Amino acid sequence: MARSGPSATPSGSTVADAGQGLSVASFYRFHPVDDIHGLREAIEMSCTGRSLRGTVVLATEGVNATLAGRRGDLEAVVDRHFPGVDVKWSSAAPGNPVFRRLRVRIRPEIVTFDLPLTPSTPVGKHVSAAAWNELLADPEALVLDVRNDYESEVGTFRGATRAATGNFRDFRDFVTREYGTDQRRPIALFCTGGIRCEKASAFLLAEGFKDVYQLDGGILKYLAETDAGSNAFEGECFVFDERVSVTVSLDQGGFALCPACSKPVLIGVNSRASATASVCRTCRDSLDDAQT
Repeated sequence: MARSGPSATPSGSTVADAGQGLSVASFYRFHPVDDIHGLREAIEMSCTGRSLRGTVVLATEGVNATLAGRRGDLEAVVDRHFPGVDVKWSSAAPGNPVFRRLRVRIRPEIVTFDLPLTPSTPVGKHVSAAAWNELLADPEALVLDVRNDYESEVGTFRGATRAATGNFRDFRDFVTREYGTDQRRPIALFCTGGIRCEKASAFLLAEGFKDVYQLDGGILKYLAETDAGSNAFEGECFVFDERVSVTVSLDQGGFALCPACSKPVLIGVNSRASATASVCRTCRDSLDDAQT
């Protein structure tokens, strides 16, 4: 999602009921928070009163949140506490709670990278979905997936280079090791919802990289704005909740987490009942070796 700009919250939406599954709202904003404890209390009260679940991270630099519930209730909370924020919408299959409870936390950063941002911090140029496809086709541009390796395994853009990190903070070492002497090459970053690209692009610019772009709103916004004929994303998009992944249509995907190592495992769309029995190949091989 972009750090500024008009709200992406659609009007005239319908309220989902239990039979339709829940709506999911993801958003972030870099904007100084003054009364952070007061805001935390107010958000908790609003969400609890509407039976919303999810995670809200507050820091003096801003907010990062993913909430699940009925569409109308989500819109009411967003409009009250974060008017104008750019929201990315997706959905869950009936019966999936998405989150087990509500957590509103105060942290040093809204995404941990040891680089707090302010609204005046230089970041990469935000690129629309249409312009992003042009960057993907540019042989001179380095398209970087800044997400963790297990996320990229679920799905990524055709031709993208994976940072192949186990933790977002490892991105610094990856860049220094692989591209520290190539600072004039155009770099185009993408992540799930855009927030990690804000930090990653700020780091690149501070390190002297000259031409840095980032996919506005991340994969989720790209999928919402791109039709099947021009979609360059392959696979599904990993998400940090009980859905595990979403499809290119932003519906609940076909992945579960391996109960042994917590890595994503493809089990097929509409097969969530077997999720707890889905062991990844590595863990299954280890189990077979132990039994022989």
